[in-house]
Amino acid sequence: MKSVPLKHARVGMFVVEIPGHPALTLARQGLISSPELLAQMAREGVTQLIVDPSRSQVSTPAPPPSPLSAPPTGPRAASLSDELQRARSLYSRSRRLQQKSMHQVRQGQPLDLGEFELLTTDLIDSGARNDAALSCLRQIRNKDEYLLQHSVAVATLMLLFARHLGYRDDLLHQMVLGALLHDVGKVLVKSEILNKPGKLTDEEFAHMKDHARFGADIMKRTPGITAITLDIVANHHEKLDGSGYPNGLAADQLSTFARMITLCDMYDAMTSERVYHRAMTPPQALKLMRSMAPEKLDSELLGQFIRCIGLYPVGSMVALSNGQLAVVMENHPTLPHKPRVKTVYSLTDRRHIMARELELTQHNVTIQHAVDPAQYKLELANYL
Repeated sequence: MKSVPLKHARVGMFVVEIPGHPALTLARQGLISSPELLAQMAREGVTQLIVDPSRSQVSTPAPPPSPLSAPPTGPRAASLSDELQRARSLYSRSRRLQQKSMHQVRQGQPLDLGEFELLTTDLIDSGARNDAALSCLRQIRNKDEYLLQHSVAVATLMLLFARHLGYRDDLLHQMVLGALLHDVGKVLVKSEILNKPGKLTDEEFAHMKDHARFGADIMKRTPGITAITLDIVANHHEKLDGSGYPNGLAADQLSTFARMITLCDMYDAMTSERVYHRAMTPPQALKLMRSMAPEKLDSELLGQFIRCIGLYPVGSMVALSNGQLAVVMENHPTLPHKPRVKTVYSLTDRRHIMARELELTQHNVTIQHAVDPAQYKLELANYL
């Protein structure tokens, strides 16, 4: 027999006992047949299951690593330039898949989970070859296509974050898949509200918030969805103090996965340029997120998230103390304010300069602040 936290339980496991719930044990013994059953057990206060692997139809995963697990180490298998080409193709595939899925769901057709599964696998493989490529692409966004690019950007953040925490294999796949699908419910939001170029009214915002519930309903009707993927889709707007939506869940009801997707989703939304919303710089967004912990956001996980993406994420542009602009190429594992950068522009002469890479740990040069390339009419994509 194996003890499994409910948040890690999956459809197809065989339950033999529910610790602390003798009456429920009699009612819930047997195979977990659907995500709805897992959700019902959560509402009934279940936190732990005893399962029999020999009678389960799926493998019983080992407990996930601690959020303080050491990040993966080792050389990258592909150069940044080579992997950027593959990563661009993945972003294009994601855009097309999002459009196709929006049409399918609006027509009442089932979601084609297989294509999302393949894209998830390819994103994970890209991250394993060179995670800087996906991080760079997240910085290059079209403000008119925020809805189509947001999901793959959040999936990229979840991939980087989960690998940093030590998650691997099937568990990592479920987490990235959930992030890729986290906003699927927006296909059922009225288009005039979804695409409104200005601030929503209270009534419109109330309808927009329904997308989390819509997404959970779509997932429950999709064969093959695991409890972890459903959890991520359903709870990506919940907060620890119960102020989130759609169900106002509190800290003791929110899994590590739900807490992680909230951070990824919020950070990407804050740092994305949209028609009606100026993007924050990464330090500005992280400062605001810090102000929301520990009441609304998980402090420990937020600290790990910042260590993972860096104060100045790979692919972002910064102003240096030597009067030059530079692109962040790689973060230092222990000194987040001392990344490796590539200088590209002179603020003194207002002109491009010959690109040169600097390890800030080895030079008497410091980062002054993050900058928006558009402020200087620069295209970030030209320097990656």
